[in-house]
Amino acid sequence: MTQSEIEHFLLGLEGAEVRIDEKRNLKIYEINFEKLINFWQKKLDKGDLGDFEERTGLNVLARVEQQGTEPAIFAIIHNDSSPLQVEMKTGSHLAKLLRERNESVVPSKLMSEREWNMIIGFGQVQPSEVIDLLRLSYRLVSER
Repeated sequence: MTQSEIEHFLLGLEGAEVRIDEKRNLKIYEINFEKLINFWQKKLDKGDLGDFEERTGLNVLARVEQQGTEPAIFAIIHNDSSPLQVEMKTGSHLAKLLRERNESVVPSKLMSEREWNMIIGFGQVQPSEVIDLLRLSYRLVSER
């Protein structure tokens, strides 16, 4: 999986935006909650959502009500690193499990080491698993 494929996936998530930190050569992916609120309000107003989708939308709106609309980071790519390095939120239990299973998964260097992991390269962690972990990171940040 290439850096551009990961970037394309991340920017396909609702409300996702990228900010460049040129000093540290990072691409920081954040959720724009104002865009996300508009997206979910339109979907909820239609009223034709399944239970899971409706719960997700209500969780996002509740999260924004509690924490505000400040952008929140859900992924970081160390730009042009070789091997590719991607940081994401996984929650503390999964973070620990992933580190025990894969030596290419280490605590985040930039975010909370307890809940965030950095995956270095994709030798041990399959690309499909990386996508699942990035999707989880997005959900953890957008809904809680």
